[in-house]
Amino acid sequence: MARDYRIDSLKGFLIVLVVLGHVITSLDNVNTINHAVMGLIYVFHMPLFILLSGYLTKPAEQQDSRQLWRSALALFITTVIFHLLSSFRIIYREGMERADVIYQFPYGILWYLMSLIYWRILLYYTPQALLRRPALYLALAFIISALSGITGLGNLLSIQRALNFYPFFLLGYYYRQGQISDKWWKSNIIHIVTVVVLLPLIFWLYPRCGKVLNGAGFYPVTEIPQKVIILICSTAMSLLVFNLAPDVKWLRPIGKDSLFYFLYHYYIIRMLISPVVEHYGLPCSLPFILIYTAIIMGILLLMHKVKFLRWLTRPINPHPSPAKS
Repeated sequence: MARDYRIDSLKGFLIVLVVLGHVITSLDNVNTINHAVMGLIYVFHMPLFILLSGYLTKPAEQQDSRQLWRSALALFITTVIFHLLSSFRIIYREGMERADVIYQFPYGILWYLMSLIYWRILLYYTPQALLRRPALYLALAFIISALSGITGLGNLLSIQRALNFYPFFLLGYYYRQGQISDKWWKSNIIHIVTVVVLLPLIFWLYPRCGKVLNGAGFYPVTEIPQKVIILICSTAMSLLVFNLAPDVKWLRPIGKDSLFYFLYHYYIIRMLISPVVEHYGLPCSLPFILIYTAIIMGILLLMHKVKFLRWLTRPINPHPSPAKS
C-alpha cells in the first residue's frame, strides 16, 4: 500500500502542537490567551495523535505474535532509555533528593509509549467475537475511559492513561479497516456543531477539567458527566481536524519520524528554553511562545541529522528484514 503523505503531514502538525502546548505549560505562564490556546490544543492533539496510531496499526491477521512482542520490546527498551535520561536530567538539575524519579516509571511524556504497548497487545489479543463488533467494543472502551479517573491509578505504569485514551486508538483502527461509516466519520457539520456547543463549556470548566484532559488525574463519580462531555468534544474535534487538515510538505518529514521529535522536544524545553526564558526574564505572551516553539523545531530538525540520536529512539528494529536463504 502506497504511503499516505497526508497522514505524515498531520502527525507533523500534531507534533508542533505538542511542542507548543508543552512550551506553555513549562513556562508556567497561562495567561488568558495562552490558556485558551492550551485548552484548545489539549482537547484534541493527543486524542487525534493516538487515533492515528490506531489507524496505522496492523490487524492481527497481518502479523504474528513474534512480530507483536518484538515491536513491544523495542518500544519498551526505548521507554527505559528515555526514562533513565529524564531521571539523570532531573537529578543533575535538582540534586540527588530527586533520585526517586527513577522509580516513577514511565516518567512524563513516556506514558504514551507505554500506553502504545498496552493498546497493541490488547487489540491483538481481543477475542474475535468482540473485535468483529466495533459498535459494542467502542461503547465498552468509551465507558471504561469515562470511569478511568475514579480508579485512582494516576501515573502508575500509565495504566489509567492507557484506559483513558484507548477509544481513540480503536476509532483509528476500525476506520482504517473500513468498519466505521464514512458518512459519520466525514460529517464535518455534525463535528462542527458538536465542537461549537461543547468547547465553550470545556473552557468554562477549565482548569477544573484539566485533570480530566490529562488522563491521569483522579476525579470523583460526580465529575463523570464532565468527562463524557470532554470525550464527545475530543472525538468531534479530532475527526474535524482529521478531515480538514491539508497535506503540508514541510511537515511530512516531522510526521514520518514523529517518535524522534516527540521524545527529544521536552529536553530542549527543560534544558534550554525554560532556563533561558527564566534567567533573562523573557516574555511569555503568545507571539513569543510561537517563536520559542519555532526555535525548538529548528533545533530538533538539526538534531535529527545525528544518526546516534535517531538510533537511540529505536535501538531495536521492530521490523527486521527477513533472513536470506
